[in-house]
Amino acid sequence: MTKITASLALTGAVIGFLGLPTAGTEAAVPPLKRHLSIPARGGSLSDYLLAIFTSAGIRGGIALVYDQCAESSEQFPEFTGSVQEALDKLTSTGHHLVWSQAGESLVVYNTPSAPPLLKVVVRKFQFSRKEPLTKASSDLFDAPETRAEGKALHLVEYGPEVGFAQLRQPTSQQDMVTLTNTTVLDALNNIAGNHAIWLYKESRCEKNIMSVNWPVQ
Repeated sequence: MTKITASLALTGAVIGFLGLPTAGTEAAVPPLKRHLSIPARGGSLSDYLLAIFTSAGIRGGIALVYDQCAESSEQFPEFTGSVQEALDKLTSTGHHLVWSQAGESLVVYNTPSAPPLLKVVVRKFQFSRKEPLTKASSDLFDAPETRAEGKALHLVEYGPEVGFAQLRQPTSQQDMVTLTNTTVLDALNNIAGNHAIWLYKESRCEKNIMSVNWPVQ
């Protein structure tokens, strides 16, 4: 074998090696194209959407607005396919859903677009990766811009006391994340990182009530 032939063979081997799939390639699959399998189950729409997220291993959030005080329960059939097909199946059975994909995050809501409070632009927001997710989201919804919009919408926040369930860990500058001119929705996705799922709900019955929870952390 000549030196030129050997060099070409080595180059081809390197290219071939770089082209091999790695263990992390599955994470590169867009959320809507990921495969999932869910058994038949009963429960609310938010429960079923959470099952889609967790079964497909995707992060992001769910935002649901209801006229009634509580979600109704229903039966959902067994499903196997992609996340896109699962959402299309839900819309074909009467659920009015809209979804958007931003990088590795997926957001699903049952309104024509994201609820107004999630569209609010916050001038500056800072949180620590070391603190509980509930603490970060509480600070976000306590930002002046978010608080003003919530007041204009006559929204009353409902949920457990935030930040007291877990002891706060010491933080350093490296743990801090600073976002500027970000929407509340994008900030929630940033807080979620690469693993968590947030659940935003509004109910419009006796009062306009909103809540934010982290069912998957």
